[in-house]
Amino acid sequence: MASGWRKLLEEESEHQWLAVGLFFVFIIIGGFLIGGTSSLEGMVLGTDPSHDLVFEEGEFLLEIDYHEDTSWSQAHSAILKTSTGLKMYQQMDSDDVDDILPENDPRIADITLFTADEDGAVTFSSSLNTLSTYVKGQPISNQILDDGYGSEFGITSMASDSSSLLNNRLLVTSEDGGSGLRGLNGQGLVTISSAIQSSLIWDEVVYLTDSTFLVVGSYTVQLQSQSPASPSTQIVLAHVYWDGGSTAPQVIRQSMGNGSEIHSISRTSGGGAVVATNEDLYIASADSIETMNYPSNVMIYECEHHRVWLFGERGSESILRIDLETGDASSKNLAYPFPLQATSGMVEEGTLYIHGFDAQGESDRVSLDLSIEGSLSSGRGLLNFGFILVGVIMIATQVYMMVEKAMRAKKA
Repeated sequence: MASGWRKLLEEESEHQWLAVGLFFVFIIIGGFLIGGTSSLEGMVLGTDPSHDLVFEEGEFLLEIDYHEDTSWSQAHSAILKTSTGLKMYQQMDSDDVDDILPENDPRIADITLFTADEDGAVTFSSSLNTLSTYVKGQPISNQILDDGYGSEFGITSMASDSSSLLNNRLLVTSEDGGSGLRGLNGQGLVTISSAIQSSLIWDEVVYLTDSTFLVVGSYTVQLQSQSPASPSTQIVLAHVYWDGGSTAPQVIRQSMGNGSEIHSISRTSGGGAVVATNEDLYIASADSIETMNYPSNVMIYECEHHRVWLFGERGSESILRIDLETGDASSKNLAYPFPLQATSGMVEEGTLYIHGFDAQGESDRVSLDLSIEGSLSSGRGLLNFGFILVGVIMIATQVYMMVEKAMRAKKA
């Protein structure tokens, strides 16, 4: 076959177009095949039965945080609604499950703050002025917070200053019909609250850098043209400074954004944060906020590659990936329509986990193996490899025949 191909190429010059034409046909067909396999593969609905995950027993997953720096990739803490009531638990291995609070304890229904870190520490608040900590199967502390003025407040969000040896924390509080901001240091001191406005409700906080936090929430605006029963809501993003002292946290910069709700917020590498609403994506540093017009229902930050994944409604046929370093956005087609209404998610060891509920309202999880994209084990990767290999062979053959023909002509 090789000798026949060589003989064909060595024929008179009017036949040379055949090799070039075949090469272009190969490029066109290869392009169509690669385009047809551009979807992300490795999407799996459900979990591995061998993991025996507790949340599979429930009807609805209210809260979940994964513990990334543990020996088991599925380690997590969660609040789960089951057929018999509420369960608040921590699972560090398939057969290592502990209740953070006793099952169906009435305090679970009153949880206003639930957050877990990478190592396995869970912090929660189940009543006014309280902050409890639970670490790897053991309750560690139950603080009663007192600012010296007899104030009563709920705690809805918290962020720790990772650079502080005193473990300075900024709390978002619910009090006096509105929201406040209070500081808490390692000595248990709770500062007086920042100014309370009934029209301004703070929701979440993340630490940035240099004693600066990003706090987000919503602001209710009553326009003259609107009915009092249906006021407008705007997104609020604020830089807040608190250095661990006794003075109240100070809002140093505040801006308004678009959308009716902030559904996701994550601290990013390098002392920044990313915030997603139903209309926009915000990239924040310690002194600025950049707005990008990308709507979503859930955002998941991937630390390893400093990028975010944006999910839309159930049935979406693609997801959006944003590179935070360059701002480049790429739409990734899915192998089949996304089966869940996403509520939360995370990236662990190259796998994207997305929790949500299906068309029947039942909780489930989708996993998406990001390492498959472009690898030889995927259809796209195999086609890319084949396309490059065959292309190189064809070009090398053409160059070889041209050189050989030129040498023969020179000898003649």
